[in-house]
Amino acid sequence: MNSDTDNRKQQETSIPETLQSLIVAFALAMAVRSFVTEGFVIPTGSMAPTLLGQHTRYMSPITGYSYPLDIQPAYEQSYSNYIWGLADPMVSIDAGMSSTSSAALQSRTRSGDRVLVLKFLYALQEPQRWDVVVFKNPTDPSGDAANFIKRLVGLPNEQLLMVDGDVFTAPLGADRSEFKVARKPEHVQRAVWQKVYDSDFEPIDTTELSKRLGAPWPGPPLEAKGFDLGESDNRRIWTHDGAGPATLEWRWERLPITDWGSYNMLRPQPPVRRYAVNDVRFSAAIDAAAPESLVAEYTLTSRRRLMKFVLGDGKATLRVESQPESPGEPAKVLGEASVPFTPPAAGMPLALECWHVDQRLSLWVNGKELVQLDYAFDSLEDRVRASFYGRTVQDYVSQPIFQQPTPPQFSFSTKGSALELHRVRVDRDLYYRPETLNTSELAQPPQNGPAIGGPAFATDFNQPAQLKADQFMMCGDNSAFSRDSRLWGRPSKLVTELFGESDPFIVPRPLLLGKAWSVYFPAPVPPTESGPALMPDFGSIRFIR
Repeated sequence: MNSDTDNRKQQETSIPETLQSLIVAFALAMAVRSFVTEGFVIPTGSMAPTLLGQHTRYMSPITGYSYPLDIQPAYEQSYSNYIWGLADPMVSIDAGMSSTSSAALQSRTRSGDRVLVLKFLYALQEPQRWDVVVFKNPTDPSGDAANFIKRLVGLPNEQLLMVDGDVFTAPLGADRSEFKVARKPEHVQRAVWQKVYDSDFEPIDTTELSKRLGAPWPGPPLEAKGFDLGESDNRRIWTHDGAGPATLEWRWERLPITDWGSYNMLRPQPPVRRYAVNDVRFSAAIDAAAPESLVAEYTLTSRRRLMKFVLGDGKATLRVESQPESPGEPAKVLGEASVPFTPPAAGMPLALECWHVDQRLSLWVNGKELVQLDYAFDSLEDRVRASFYGRTVQDYVSQPIFQQPTPPQFSFSTKGSALELHRVRVDRDLYYRPETLNTSELAQPPQNGPAIGGPAFATDFNQPAQLKADQFMMCGDNSAFSRDSRLWGRPSKLVTELFGESDPFIVPRPLLLGKAWSVYFPAPVPPTESGPALMPDFGSIRFIR
């Protein structure tokens, strides 16, 4: 038999084998998609900035700061030449630093992140609080458009209440005195910190900035004494010559720390509905000439507590004191924790982080937690009075959405060594805000039953959410613009018929599709400045926390 005949027989044999291989591969792919993992596209910004829906990215000409923003309002504005004012969040959250049109924004639209979801995981283990979960919308579970993605905040068989942005839980049937704050684990907390200020993004030209503001620029929000910020207060490395103490003090009037997010730049949000956030992180990289003699102290006043983070004299110390009601009244130490600390050698980095979040203080150096200290309040009522100082519980209960938390005050000081400060940052935590239920047909479909009014689910101080067996509560990280468990209303008749679940606002276990595992294809970027956005932003591939 000649070689041509052999080759022809091999080709004929390879055709059915190839088809069989393709069929097997397709079957395996479908099995994996059905039972193991599946990809989903993030459609909206309810989980921003953790996960991005359809958006665009804006770079400020003032500081060079770049941030994503929700593009949907530009499409909702029918006038394509409508002009939008865009702020620079590192300078001001209200003043327009530049402007652009709807058409220009639409031309730079990027699709949402694509995520992989582990569909089998919840068959092996129970869902955990703070998981990012894909599930069917209980108010309309039909079709792919009903796939929602939110963060799991409420678990079965518990009561849940949101106060001043934090989550408090207790077992079903427990007394109010048993409510405890729900703390996020480190890997989740690091993922949800949202940037408020970063010294790497000081104004490039302060004269031009003053022109755009229509007034002299007052300087960065951290007012310095003893630190050299440059002639125009816009140096990005701050120096101290070591002669005496040096301090940085946050100026709220220059840059408030609220639950406002730059992702929502195109969406109106009146100042009265921007809630002051007390859970903040201060961080800085310190290059000290004499680390062994350096003393660094961060002081935070929040919720009628005076909190001190001290690094120096061979120790790392945390202390919580009661804030005196009047001048001359002595402070009472409510808690203190201290551990030995050996400073790094001169020339070695010292990255300091001071966390205040979920009623816990933590002090970190070079990514390692040195010491932590929890504190508590006597009751939920005491927490309300502390968070909204000068107002009664009844004031809060009567109009929670119009009650502004008392803003935090904080400062950072050093002594004992000449030094340079780099990458000075302030970040804030998630803030789950109170809302009032919208009873319109668009918000609560009439086919699901009568609309429910009053305070949003889990935000009524007198009526905490009650989660029964196999019921979960889901919320978006972008709480200001997230339709989630707080606001849904009654479930679809289909959910009631199939699963016997008629309780409003919750997600029943059968609607859970899986845990969001990773962003495998981040919102694509254009390979050239004017080209189409086709190439994934490889630097944003990440696990979802």
